[in-house]
Amino acid sequence: MTTIQAQIPEAVLRQAQELAARENVPLEQIISLAVTQSVGVWSQESYISLRAKRASRERFLAALEQVPDVEPPEWDRMPEGCDTR
Repeated sequence: MTTIQAQIPEAVLRQAQELAARENVPLEQIISLAVTQSVGVWSQESYISLRAKRASRERFLAALEQVPDVEPPEWDRMPEGCDTR
């Protein structure tokens, strides 16, 4: 592992300290997990962006043509009163 120095806004630091105390883990672990999670999200966004550049409306519509136009089975229906808009 590598140790780094970083500037963190006071309000964010206080929240991280409170979370660490509540979860009974070191502050460093909270910060490390937060950075790891953020990098993962940003990496995923980059991956999705790259995939989106290869997409085309025509291929999407062609794929939809392969989907049968039937009602879903009972176990796969939206709950009564659920707004699907």
